[in-house]
Amino acid sequence: MPQLATSKSLLHSNTPLVVGAVSTPQMLEGISQISLPADECDIIELRLDSIALPTDELHTHASHLTHPLLITARHPDEGGHGQLSASQRSALLESYLDVATLMDVELRSAEELLPVIRKAQQKNIAVIGSFHDFNATPSDDVLRGAVDFGIQYKFDGIKIATLLQSPDDLARLLHLLAIEKRIPISIMGMGTLGRASRLVLAKCGSVLNYGYLGQSNAPGQWPARRLKELLQEL
Repeated sequence: MPQLATSKSLLHSNTPLVVGAVSTPQMLEGISQISLPADECDIIELRLDSIALPTDELHTHASHLTHPLLITARHPDEGGHGQLSASQRSALLESYLDVATLMDVELRSAEELLPVIRKAQQKNIAVIGSFHDFNATPSDDVLRGAVDFGIQYKFDGIKIATLLQSPDDLARLLHLLAIEKRIPISIMGMGTLGRASRLVLAKCGSVLNYGYLGQSNAPGQWPARRLKELLQEL
């Protein structure tokens, strides 16, 4: 699988990159059988918790993809499917390290998934520590604390996604993006302001910006191709 971009070059990109999330077996099977055009997205995220395929079959499809791959096995409390335990998610992630360029692990799972995190980093796979709040945008202290926690556990990047209930929430995410220079960071909003926020935050420095291939798995997402087009136009 030719993945020319390194994890370091992706997280330190000078332009906002678009991640196309794949969350169904049908979509994965479809894109593995064609040469997905480069303008669809920059990175493909495989939601291992929701792609219900046998490991060998999923691995075969993944190995046919030519975009850099971000592997994710999401915690049930942060949108994960299947109520997978920490050990199950760890095993899933480890099974696909050989095809991955990036890996996502929730900050809440840092301690219990630390062995697979360090194994990925030893293979030069950058690990993103993610934080999701589907109910609100928490206080500035909580947002800064999430970044501090990620740095403490030596993640390579941080992803923050929160529900926006007002323009003030978006302003606080923009402020965090403006002041946080210690680590590559991706920030996005969800909800009715989600789509607008993803454009603004991407143009203001959010490094990875999530859309979807096939069907959305989070409120406020753009189709990945359309998000990429808009970011090029703005």
